[in-house]
Amino acid sequence: TIAPCVRPADAPTKPDAFIFALKLYDGRIAVGSTNNASRDIARINSGYSSLIPKALQVRQLIGIKDVTATRTLPSVVAQLCRDFGEDKVVCV
Repeated sequence: TIAPCVRPADAPTKPDAFIFALKLYDGRIAVGSTNNASRDIARINSGYSSLIPKALQVRQLIGIKDVTATRTLPSVVAQLCRDFGEDKVVCV
């Protein structure tokens, strides 16, 4: 199974342009899609994400890539779950 993705209520309604992946200090990988990656990464690192409630939890930026027909949030989450395990991936 694939880790569930929960979008905030104020998430934009237009299609997301970027997918980002972050390594957290607890060893998990946070992955999300957005139109403004820097804002969302800053929000996560500030503690404003309900799934990552503590501040300063981002250890490393793994990458930011454009969304394409073959690179979608579900496909990236599925690949990360296969590579690292479902318990290590959180969709933000």
